[in-house]
Amino acid sequence: MIPILYKADAVDFSTFGIGALSECTLCEVTEERNGAFECALKYPVTGILFAELKNERLIKAKPNDTSKEQLFRIYRITTPINGIVTIYAQHISYDLSNIAELVWSSGFISPSLAMSRIFTKTATTHNFKCSTDFSSAKPFSVSKPMSVRACLGGVEGSMLDLWGGEYEWDNFNVILHSKRGKDNGVVIEYGKNLTDMEQDNDFTDVYTDLLPYAVFSDESTEKVVTLSEVTLPIVDNPLRNKTLIKDFTEFFEDKASINENSLRTKALSYIKENPLGVETPTLTVAFEPLWKQPEYSAILERVSLCDTVTIRHSALGITAKSKVIKTVYDSLAEKYVSITLGTAKSNFVNTVGDVKKEISNVKNEVGHFPLLINTAVKNATSLITGQTGGYVVINTNSVSGQPYELLILDAPTIESAVNVWRWNVGGLGFSKNGYNGPYETAITSDGQIVADFITSGTLTANIIKAGVISSFDNSSWWDLESGEVHLKAYATNDSVNQLKESVSGVTKKTAELQVNADSLSSAVSSLTESVTEIDNTLESEQERVTTAENKISVLEQTSDKLSSTVSSLTTTVETIDNTLETEKERVTNAENKISSLEQTADSLSVKIEEQYVGGMNYIQNSAGLNGMSDDWIYSGKVSTGTSTDISSNTSSNSCFILGSSSTLSQTVNEIVPDRSYTVSIRARKPYSAYTAYFYIQYNGIKKEYLFNTTDSFDWTDFSVVLPDVSDSSITICAYSRDAPLYISDIMLTDGSIARKWTPAPNEIYTNEVKIDRKGIEVSNSKSKQKTVITNTEFSGYYNNEKIFTLNKDETQTKKTTVDGELTIGKTKFIPMADTSQGLNIVILD
Repeated sequence: MIPILYKADAVDFSTFGIGALSECTLCEVTEERNGAFECALKYPVTGILFAELKNERLIKAKPNDTSKEQLFRIYRITTPINGIVTIYAQHISYDLSNIAELVWSSGFISPSLAMSRIFTKTATTHNFKCSTDFSSAKPFSVSKPMSVRACLGGVEGSMLDLWGGEYEWDNFNVILHSKRGKDNGVVIEYGKNLTDMEQDNDFTDVYTDLLPYAVFSDESTEKVVTLSEVTLPIVDNPLRNKTLIKDFTEFFEDKASINENSLRTKALSYIKENPLGVETPTLTVAFEPLWKQPEYSAILERVSLCDTVTIRHSALGITAKSKVIKTVYDSLAEKYVSITLGTAKSNFVNTVGDVKKEISNVKNEVGHFPLLINTAVKNATSLITGQTGGYVVINTNSVSGQPYELLILDAPTIESAVNVWRWNVGGLGFSKNGYNGPYETAITSDGQIVADFITSGTLTANIIKAGVISSFDNSSWWDLESGEVHLKAYATNDSVNQLKESVSGVTKKTAELQVNADSLSSAVSSLTESVTEIDNTLESEQERVTTAENKISVLEQTSDKLSSTVSSLTTTVETIDNTLETEKERVTNAENKISSLEQTADSLSVKIEEQYVGGMNYIQNSAGLNGMSDDWIYSGKVSTGTSTDISSNTSSNSCFILGSSSTLSQTVNEIVPDRSYTVSIRARKPYSAYTAYFYIQYNGIKKEYLFNTTDSFDWTDFSVVLPDVSDSSITICAYSRDAPLYISDIMLTDGSIARKWTPAPNEIYTNEVKIDRKGIEVSNSKSKQKTVITNTEFSGYYNNEKIFTLNKDETQTKKTTVDGELTIGKTKFIPMADTSQGLNIVILD
């Protein structure tokens, strides 16, 4: 298909709009499951419509093998390279991102009603419609203004977040399927139709075991809870261990309930719900669409997004059956460039999970900072003030007897001590390896501090010598050796608000300037039009004056001639008066004939209209003339009627009557796809205050109601056009909660015009003759006899009891009367001349 360009505000897409982009060199449509839906085109700058390619304009293109053409809005046009521009367009459903949703909430609400309310509670009007096949009710609310598309998915609490499912974007129709796509048995196989394949096994999120932990605060101290077994296994017999370290703090609403048992329960549940030990293979394949080949034309090998497809590659030993999660379609060649099967790495659904995780991480990091200093201070205090043991030794000079060193030991003697504090004129140091050190923690007399970690509220220094200076969360750092600096900053609320106010001011000023510019432009345009009108009027008046002067001259010349002619005209007037009466009579006669012709034409028009009969009716026994036949599926009390009121108000003189809590339905499976169909009925609902409806279901889950009301109504015609039927099945269904509901003259026919009722082909139903696709039945109510001819029997009935039947080579009868001879095998029965004498039995040779 050649893509077609439309204006940004176009509403009629049945035309060629601005024009067809016939010089387009590339047109590819990419659609992902619950993800992106975009179109990319390449167009030469020398093309006829190059100047018409502008942002916001619409492009109609074919997105895949099965869907109808879709609309895409241009959002980006690249700078020409080698004389070719690339145009990027998003599906028209992205317009929902610019439609504001108002705040509302509901306790428990069905998904269909929730979607309907989302699409009606908007700040501006739009043309989008919605539907879903989900049914379970859940709490749903819009707590703050957001876009309609955000309400549908991508944020916490959206439709997709609560109900799940798979979206189908069909121009202005948004459909949330519980399961989109089908398994049509399509096989893409090496040596048959597979042209290219790439398999990607993603081990990024594959782990062999889980190390869970949780953190809670006890007064000003943080405590970390882990498992006694440390880790929990995810897979058995791993070749290489890969541990997932996960913080489960946010899994606990009550932080006081954090303990080893509850942590283990949370961790095991997490392992069960998340496939941490399973790789996620993804297949990207290209294939030749065999359904386009003559010898495969009858095989339904068409593939759509979310369909299940089987891939076989005998050479590589690959056999996979998986869902299509991404398609890339060449609209010009009308075939797939590639399809991707497997698990999407990122899409519309897990965006919510990513956002939740990011928020949780930020909360954890921010919450941990205030406790760092307090924890360090409390730890130091407890170490110093909580000691009751230890030994103090003062070393003295053996000559002078003066003390020169103070020791604090964990044992009575220097030789047996392990942990030693040593304080002398050289400094203060701590050794965990005895008196002779090394002293890894020390304050020396030359002003140096040696320590693995220094915790401080404020550190003031003239010179800091270090390898890398890093923030606590490692988001910002400075490598002093390489000179590399990485800073991560966050805007403050004040700066953001100031920026918003500035932007708002600029936007407001721009709007005011635009209004002024529009007003000036309008005024200039109005003045220009006025000047043009004055110029035109002046020229017209000049021409009129010239013409008048010429006419005056001519009149003066002819005035004398007219005077002489008046006298002769006077005599002629008398003759004209006499002739006028005759002409009046002729005109009157002509008018009468014209009136007669008009009446005849109207009559012919009415007769032609009355004689016009529509196309074939696909509904069997469409007015109940054959009673409650097996063409219909019904529940409750459903009957047929032919009363005087029914005969006077229906074309078929018959109807179905639905009693209390009754349903009536029929499915037609002979529908030819890609056509328009019209459904029409005539119905009557004599009482109000109870629900009754009649709908048509097509294209899987689409429904169109002819009526759905509690109000009463007299005999009324209802009809609906189905312009986009793509499935081979259509179901009609009627329902009445309370009695009665009258349904008659049901028609399902080709085209977009409601037709006058006719029975289905080969159906003839009268009081004594019934002919339809099943056979012929001729009955006589007075004699209580009927004859039935079908593909399985030729039988006669009396009082609804079968008297004789002819089946294949056998005839069965209940009673048989033979007036003449009767031969059975080699025996012949011949009646005597006098019947009272019996008969002769003759054995034949």
